[in-house]
Amino acid sequence: MQSKRLFGRRKVMAGAAATAGITIWSQRLSAQSGEIAVGAMVPITGPFNVSGQQYHYSLQMVQDEINAKGGVAGKKLKIVFEDVKDSNSVAVNAFLKVVRDTNAPFVFLSSYTTQNLASEPEVTKAQIPCVYAGGGDALHLKKNPWMFRIRPYDGLQALALAKHATEGLGKKKIGIIYVQNDFGQPGAIAAEKIVKAAGAQVVGMEAYAFTDNDMSAQLQKLKNVGADCLICISYGKDGALVLKLLKEMGIDLPVVISSGVMVPAARNLIAPDELAHVNGVMDAYLAPERGPDVAAYIKSFKDRFKIDPDPFGSCYYDAAWILKQAMDKAGPDRTKIRDELKAVKDYKGVTNTFTTDADGNMVHSLAVFSIKPGTRDPIFIRTITS
Repeated sequence: MQSKRLFGRRKVMAGAAATAGITIWSQRLSAQSGEIAVGAMVPITGPFNVSGQQYHYSLQMVQDEINAKGGVAGKKLKIVFEDVKDSNSVAVNAFLKVVRDTNAPFVFLSSYTTQNLASEPEVTKAQIPCVYAGGGDALHLKKNPWMFRIRPYDGLQALALAKHATEGLGKKKIGIIYVQNDFGQPGAIAAEKIVKAAGAQVVGMEAYAFTDNDMSAQLQKLKNVGADCLICISYGKDGALVLKLLKEMGIDLPVVISSGVMVPAARNLIAPDELAHVNGVMDAYLAPERGPDVAAYIKSFKDRFKIDPDPFGSCYYDAAWILKQAMDKAGPDRTKIRDELKAVKDYKGVTNTFTTDADGNMVHSLAVFSIKPGTRDPIFIRTITS
């Protein structure tokens, strides 16, 4: 029965892939002669796929572009995708499977902190260089020499959210609502400290579980204690629900919200009137006016996948080109690839400029946006740098 369900799911996914013009790799993971296989741990299905879809698409596109330019270390690049869903255990098993079946010299890890924290001990055992996009500070505090973060860390996100609420919007009584996990709680604590350091007051902090479908009690509490602004630290779908509830409840407060809600896939879940008082952060300002390379990436992505790209995907696109640069120098040697990643400095990608610090963080800035009235369109305000 299980095998039938799996076959059915693969058949549906293969049909969807054919419609979108994408590739799903077969069960046989080992690279052919003349190929170098690397792993990619992607939340393709389940509630984490808001960012996972972008990551999945961008790596498919960059694989083709890299191979059109000679591959990596003189061989074709083959990216072996594993669906990690929304499960830490699935993420760990997916990593172990790729290590076992491909002898990969490199792995793109998940875009979610909790999955990467669960996988981190196995990365250490395998001694495989990995990049990841989960922002949780707990990861870089482990100082794992094999792990490199390709998007802003959550401490920087908390700094940007708190600075914009206090300095940018001039608010003095801040309420914080956050998802209760290794992503949300540290971010909320960091934001609280920064708000207080700015001379403002945190009048309340309310948590919810990722699986919750009703945060109205927490939102009402924050209103009742006199908040004049809310900081929301969430993923995409739960953050969208928070904004919908605020509208339904008639709570007319400005909200400064984390990057998961500001990407196109999440904004499309929210009506324009529910975004009327929203400011937020994104990893980068991804727009054609930033230059020809950015414009070309946006056009190629949209032409192929029929949706707008966002920084959750483009950072993996950039990471793949950084990998090519590293492997063209080092070949498939894991230790040498790691050392090349440690040495990255001022690499100008589509998303950001990448420089590796002592903790393995490669990105050190965030962009702040408001929303154009009556639309879902972000308006760039400024960049905040660590």
